[in-house]
Amino acid sequence: MLKLLSVIISNRNDTAMLSVTINSCIEELRPLGLEKCEICVCDNSDESIYNSLRSYLPTGYLRTHTLKVSRQSFPCLFTAREQAIKDSSGAYIACIDSHMLIGRDMFVHLMNFMERNKDDQTLAFAHAPINWAHHHSKQARHDRDMSKNELGDWGSAYTTCRPITWKGMPWICRRSTWDAIKGYGALAEHKVSWGGGDMHIGIKPWLLGFKNWAVPTNAAIHIGPFPDKTKGNNDYQYRLYANSGNFPPTFGFLVSCYILGGEPMMERNLLALTNRFGKYINFKKWWDKAKEIGKDEKAWLDTNKIMTFEQLLERKPWDDYSVPSKVKRLRANTG
Repeated sequence: MLKLLSVIISNRNDTAMLSVTINSCIEELRPLGLEKCEICVCDNSDESIYNSLRSYLPTGYLRTHTLKVSRQSFPCLFTAREQAIKDSSGAYIACIDSHMLIGRDMFVHLMNFMERNKDDQTLAFAHAPINWAHHHSKQARHDRDMSKNELGDWGSAYTTCRPITWKGMPWICRRSTWDAIKGYGALAEHKVSWGGGDMHIGIKPWLLGFKNWAVPTNAAIHIGPFPDKTKGNNDYQYRLYANSGNFPPTFGFLVSCYILGGEPMMERNLLALTNRFGKYINFKKWWDKAKEIGKDEKAWLDTNKIMTFEQLLERKPWDDYSVPSKVKRLRANTG
């Protein structure tokens, strides 16, 4: 049976927080009708952890197929999310991390926004704000500030629906939109390690003629990152996606820069990338490999995009506050 909404989760070597996240999803999906929704997890944990995973999950929902768990042997965040999307059947897909608490009515407000704008074919991703538990300093943000570099520091949270640059999960989009932008593209195809995926799927829609939106609602709480050392307890390992993939962590940012804006975008962001992630990778050393991996998707994007990346930066369409009248109704109440 086709579903209304599929919640997409990738998981690697997380058990307790995955259980918390799934149960949080179940409670927040109830207002939409659990029978209309599903939670699709693609797990690529180490085998010993995967074999024990079901003991942490609400098995009743496995029996009713509200919860689906598939297995992927090679650990890669992007291929796992792509696989979970392939395993799902919802008209809409929403992506979250495996270590989150869902904001109250977050799914309801995201779905209401998508449904009320179902005739707007330019709508790409709609984003709820995100907040962090533990020691992260950035609070409840909707988007990235691209005024300094394309990676963008965290920008603002918004109290009205409005276009934004890009953010990352939690997001919602139509299944057809995911197919139209070719999802994670080269990052998934080549099993690239963590880094660059949110920027890739966030900026690519703008180049193809779509728009990203902020939906004011209660923030999703991202559990972590944890401090490197927890006093008295070194047993629990916070997610291990940094140790997965075919290439060094954050390499995907360089691949995405090449696909989205060619070598000029790579050059523009080299200093920012090095300052943020230089401890993981020598970007100049991997420069040519990024171009090799990204060449096919870049060729496709160059053929299909309606503006260049330079034109996107110049026009700043996300600063256009004008919205259709049908969206203005959401300003007072996203529900």
